[in-house]
Formats: sequence, C-alpha cells, structure tokens
Amino acid sequence: MKKTIIISLIASIAFSLISCEGDLVPKVSNRLSALDFPKTEEDYKLIVTGVYSQFRYDNAWFRYSSDPNSRLILGEIGTDELYISWSWCQEPQKNFEFNPGYDLFNQFYNKMIPSVTKATYALALLSSAKFSDETIKKQYIAEVKCCRAMWMYDLEGFYGPPPVVLDSASVMNPLQTYFPPRLSDSAYLAFLEKDLTSAIRDLPIQYPINIDYGRFTKGAAASILMKLYMRHKEFAKAELISREILSYGYKLESDYAKIWDINNEKNGELIFVLPASSEEITANSNIYRAHVLPGDWISMSGSKVVAYSGYRVPWSVYDKFDKTDTRLSTLFKDYYIMKNGVPTLVDGRRTGRLRNGALPLKYGEDRKSDGLFTGNDVVLIRYADILLLRAEALNEINGLNQESIDLINQIRNRAFQNNVAKLVTLAQFTSKEALRDYILQERQFELLFEGERREDLIRQGKYIQFAQARGVTGAVDYKVRYPLPSSAIIEGQGNIKQNDGY
Repeated sequence: MKKTIIISLIASIAFSLISCEGDLVPKVSNRLSALDFPKTEEDYKLIVTGVYSQFRYDNAWFRYSSDPNSRLILGEIGTDELYISWSWCQEPQKNFEFNPGYDLFNQFYNKMIPSVTKATYALALLSSAKFSDETIKKQYIAEVKCCRAMWMYDLEGFYGPPPVVLDSASVMNPLQTYFPPRLSDSAYLAFLEKDLTSAIRDLPIQYPINIDYGRFTKGAAASILMKLYMRHKEFAKAELISREILSYGYKLESDYAKIWDINNEKNGELIFVLPASSEEITANSNIYRAHVLPGDWISMSGSKVVAYSGYRVPWSVYDKFDKTDTRLSTLFKDYYIMKNGVPTLVDGRRTGRLRNGALPLKYGEDRKSDGLFTGNDVVLIRYADILLLRAEALNEINGLNQESIDLINQIRNRAFQNNVAKLVTLAQFTSKEALRDYILQERQFELLFEGERREDLIRQGKYIQFAQARGVTGAVDYKVRYPLPSSAIIEGQGNIKQNDGY
C-alpha cells in the first residue's frame, strides 16, 4: 500500500503541474520517476506543489469541495442547518445512520488518509535535501507540515485520531508491512502542536507577490492550531495563539456578502483559501453554486446556470435571524424564474418552490464560468471565525468579560451596519454559560453553511442534545464521531480499532 502511495505522490506532482495556479506551477514537459526525481531545488518545489494538490487532486469533487462527500458537508451533517435534497445522503444525515460501509462517511477518509502519508513522504525527502538557502527549505517543510496538519485536524474532527503514517523511516520503506497506531487524543494534539508551532516560526506573515497567494502563512498555521486548541479545550493556549493572529493585519471585510465575491478575492478577512479558476475547467474550480441552485433559477446578469438543487438551510434556522441582519443577504428565499417568457421574481418559500429551506448562496456569480466550474476562491478559514473563537476562549477562561463582548460586537457591527441598538452589552448576561450559548448562536449566524456547525456543537456538548431535541432517535452519544470505513478495518488485519459503537 505504501509503495502505491509513494508512486501516487509522483503522479500527483505531475498532475499539479497542469492543475494549480501561479508560481506553484512551473511548466515542464519531462516525465518524472523515482529514479531521477527529486534532484534539484526546483524538484523539491514541485514536491511541495504536489502536496498542495491533495486538497483537490484530480477533480473538483470530494475532499475540499462542496459535494456530499466533502469536508464542507461532513462538517454540517447531523446539524440543524442542513437539508439535502438527495435522499441517499439526506436520510443518513437526518437520522444519524452513520454506517461504516456507506460512501457518504468514507470518501473523505479514503482520500485524505493517503494524502497524509504523501505529506510525510515529502517531509522525509525535504529533510535530507540540500538547499543553497536554508530559509527556503524551512519554509517548504513548514508548508507541507501545515497541509498535513489541516488534513489531520479535519480527519480527527470527523473520525477521532485516525491511523496515519507519521514516521519518516516507515514511509521511506514501502515494502515493509506497517500499521500506524491510532494515537490518543492527547498524543495527537501534541504531535500537531509541535508541527504547527515550528511551521509558524518558519512561515511568512504574507508573501511578497500575488502568485504565491493560497500558500500557508503564519496566520493560517496559527489558525489551525487555535482551532485545534479549542477542540481539545486548551482555552488558555487558544487565547494566547489568537493574540498572534490578531497581530498579523487581518480585518473584517466591510460588506459581508462580498467576502466570497469573485471580484473581491484576496480581501483582508481571508486567512486561508484554495484558489479557484474558471478560465478552464480544472480540479481547482469551485462547484458550490451548482449544488445549491434550484432547477428553475435564472440569472439576471446573463451568467450560465447549472442547477443540482441540492442544499437548503431549514426555515427554522432562517427564522432565527433578525430581519435587518445583512447576513441574510446570502440566504435566499426570493429568486427569479422564467414565467411566460418574462423573468419574474418569486418568493420560494411562499410558493412552495423552496419547501425545505432557503438557498445558502455565499459564493456569488462568476460570469466567465460554464455555470458549474466557477472561479470563486474556496474560503476555508477567515478572520471572523477567529474573533468569535477568541471571544469563546476568553469566556471559558475568565467568565463574563468585556473583551468577549467587544469581539462579538465587531461582528455585529458589520452585520447590522453599525446600528448600536443591535450591539450586546455585558449586563445582558448573567453567567458564563449564558454568554457561551450566545456565542454559539452568533457563530451560526456568522458562519452558516461554512462547515463549522458540527464542530461547534460537539465542542459545546450540544450535537447529540440538539438532534435528540429534534426527535432524532438515532442520535446517541458515540455518534459524535463518524465510523472508520469498513475497508480500513479489514485492511488493518486486526491492527486498527473501529470507533466505539460501530
């Protein structure tokens, strides 16, 4: 298996030469092989590019896209803010039928576990490489560590600590039979903490040229580490690392809806994104809008439309919003259809066209796209997320405090266009628990359908509780983790333990 993974890394590097953007994509025409590659510093740069390519690899589905098997939807499954129009994935997510033999819960695991191994292999190669400039070597190593850490962070959130290959000696010996252990929660955290801390040290705050946009920076590495600390309830450490992030120069975009707009890419709120392209159909394209748009949607700008009519945010969540909250501008109930040859605005809720909920459309139109493969950069981490996590961490450490209130109000100021009547005050809250619940709700308003809801609910101990309150009898405690795929257990020959309950 490891031999296949290592050969696959060479293949992914070759693929990345035609699939990624900017300076990450040198133009080469020769074939790569393990016999003559890597030798030069340029070769090692290609290795780093090949690792980045694992975020999407060979198509725009799975992994870090927006199809049902993606990180985004796995981060929403079982929560109050997801309805899927396709019964093959709606029924398991609604009823907590988390079957270890079902692709919905397996595809992300099966794609990303080998990617972790490929990153470990790349790190083994880089560690022994000779560079004329050691600073560049350290940066490349830091970038690969960040890729691996982000995948490991997401894998842990879905499955608990998975069996991943982290040992350089083992990964360099593909013919040896090796079953990596499932680390304890604390050992897993310690490993990632060490990697991310060293990466923060060796990465730039920003890159000097735009063609390097999308590479890991100090802020992106620190954000993963902060989110990891929050998951493990290391609130003092989370608060400390968030201070660093606040010093890196990020800022809230003034117009909420423009955060994801194709004409406003690279704005100051974005901490880590996957650059996308609509100039040509590639694995790097964004397929989000097509998964949301209803079949009768028409574009008033003349943009091409592909409509899978897949995802909805239930009306029960929509109705929680203050009607003056500008964040509702990305949650559609009214849209244009063609009626008697005339574009006509309809209320999808009132007419029954949107029976199951509103349209979560944060990614705007791309007029250059074919309607399916758009060029909107895929946003994975943004500054508002960090501000609200910091508010939560401070509340957990200190209880009721003014800084948490101020951080929340930064978010609400934008949401309500500086209407002071919509801000919160410390006097409104009677306890740490009350403020904790408020922050959880504010995070839903702010981060709706960005794949954070499941993580937030689990961290607050409410994932199973909220599902049971909706009448989901299949929601039991052990289902805070998805099952490992049956294939992984079989392949492990008794050396890999399935998650409890499955």
